[in-house]
Amino acid sequence: MYSQRHRFLFALLCVILLCSIVQATNLQISVQDSIDNSTIPHATVFLNGANIARTNNLGQVYLTHSGLNDLKIMVSMTGYDDWIKTVSRNETALLINLSRKTLTLKVSLFDSDTLVPVSGALVNISAENVTIGKQTDISGSALFGVTAATLYSVDIEAPDYQPRHATIDMALENREVQYWLLSGNRFAIEIKDKDGKAAVPDAEVRIDSALVGKTDAKGRLVIPVTRGNTYSIEIRKAGYQTFTESRIISEADAIYSVEITKAPIGAFIYVFDENHAAINGADVYINGILSGTTNQYGRSTSPGLVSGTYPVEIRKAGYVTVSRPILVSNPNEDYTFEMTFENADLSLFVKDNEQKIVQNASISINGNVLGVTDDRGQYNTRLKFNTPYNITASKDGYQSASIQKQVISGNATATATLTMEKSLDWGLITIIAAGIVGILVLFAVIRMFGHQRKRRHIIRRNDI
Repeated sequence: MYSQRHRFLFALLCVILLCSIVQATNLQISVQDSIDNSTIPHATVFLNGANIARTNNLGQVYLTHSGLNDLKIMVSMTGYDDWIKTVSRNETALLINLSRKTLTLKVSLFDSDTLVPVSGALVNISAENVTIGKQTDISGSALFGVTAATLYSVDIEAPDYQPRHATIDMALENREVQYWLLSGNRFAIEIKDKDGKAAVPDAEVRIDSALVGKTDAKGRLVIPVTRGNTYSIEIRKAGYQTFTESRIISEADAIYSVEITKAPIGAFIYVFDENHAAINGADVYINGILSGTTNQYGRSTSPGLVSGTYPVEIRKAGYVTVSRPILVSNPNEDYTFEMTFENADLSLFVKDNEQKIVQNASISINGNVLGVTDDRGQYNTRLKFNTPYNITASKDGYQSASIQKQVISGNATATATLTMEKSLDWGLITIIAAGIVGILVLFAVIRMFGHQRKRRHIIRRNDI
């Protein structure tokens, strides 16, 4: 039993010694930038392929391991190349320098006036005592290999252009930047409409009273100037007020933007009816607003109109409202509108000369048969205001009756009466005449026979 106790104590001693040998080991990892030695927070640390931690705001992380085996550590951070290395199990502190990734920077240059690429320009980029210079190719571009998360200074020089300086902050991805170069001896003028902001083409531009050109379809004109001088600029365009200004064209001026105002050119509105007669008192609405009223000549004047398209509406009682857009482009141009008469209700009554109604009388207007009167001797129709019509009523046994009628505007209940006289009954007259003739013939025959008898009787008496 004594021997067993000693063996147990010996085993316990071995376990204690083993535990003291296999003691946990701490490893402090510090991550920093390889160029400026700045700490890198939020970098991911992998141990033997497993994601175990992220660096704190000081760029540090603490690992605890058994200390039995060497450690395979990888550190990864966006914008940096991955760091991979096997670290001795006895290491307690590890400083890791991450190298920034190489990115691509493309610089493109364009002429500020013509917008065409500028080739042959020298582009220098510099950062932390490193300068790289390249010339732009035919497309106006230069391509550089740069370091991520780095601030670069850009200096651009090109013949006949003003030098340009810029700063580019390369983050963690490839970048492409574009710059407009100002010509050293050219100046662009851009002209727009003040109301609609649209480009104004074909506008004349005069510098110091000399015509230097007209604006293109985009309202632009590029002219040669000597910068730093004072110029008198004058802009003319038909339908617009002339613009003048005196100004210094400095080295910083690229595009001179001018807004010009349309000049009133006016318009005459003429209104006629369908018979080409002038309409007096017609209301003229432009853009929905009453602009004026026509006079005895059918004319209304709108002197305040500038060039442009306007919706015009003409209104007058007794006429159908008419509307259409007009394009005002020339001073005091005439615009003619034709109004048709409105239709009016007309009730026609047909009677005979004894004031009795005549049913089924045929009604014709201007020679066109429209219908017949009803059982009340009435026929209803619609006629245009202020237009004369020839109206005729006809029926067998009656003489046709005609009137001329014109419905005046404003008369809402127009009526007209046609009086027809009965025709003679020629059939009866013929029969009567034939009877009279027959009686006369019969009388003549009887009389003739009577005369012959009397004559015979007289002869016999003489014979005796």
